[in-house]
Amino acid sequence: MSIPIPEKFHNLFARPILCGLTTVSPKGQPHSVPVWCDFDGEHVRVNMPAATKKARNLKLNPKLSLLIIDPESGRHWIEIQGSIGEVVDEAHGAREHINKLSEKYTGNPVYQPFGASGINRQMVVIEAVKINGN
Repeated sequence: MSIPIPEKFHNLFARPILCGLTTVSPKGQPHSVPVWCDFDGEHVRVNMPAATKKARNLKLNPKLSLLIIDPESGRHWIEIQGSIGEVVDEAHGAREHINKLSEKYTGNPVYQPFGASGINRQMVVIEAVKINGN
C-alpha cells in the first residue's frame, strides 16, 4: 500500500518540472535519468519505452527513487522512495498517459517520439514507501 503524497508537494507535480528517476542495475549500480511524471491524486506515475535501461532495471528490481526539485527556489523538493506498484501497457492506457505528459511538458497533446522511443511505451505507477522533502 502506497503512502500518500503530502499536499504541500502537489504543486511540484502540477508544473512541468523534470524529475530524476533512479533505478538499480543488475550489478547493483544506481542508474539515474530525467523523466516526465505526474500525480493522479493518489499515485505518482512515469512513462517510458519498454526497451530502455530504466525499464529493464525495473523489471529485474522494482525498487526506485524519484526526485523533483523546484527550479524556482531549489529549497522545495520531494524524494519518493518506493517500487513499482503497477505497470500499464499501451493497450491499457500508457499511450494516453504519454500524450497527457506531452501536453504538460511541451504543450503538444500528441507525444512526438525521439527515434524509437515512441514505440511500446509503459506507464509505471509508483508505490511510495518513504517520502523525504522540504
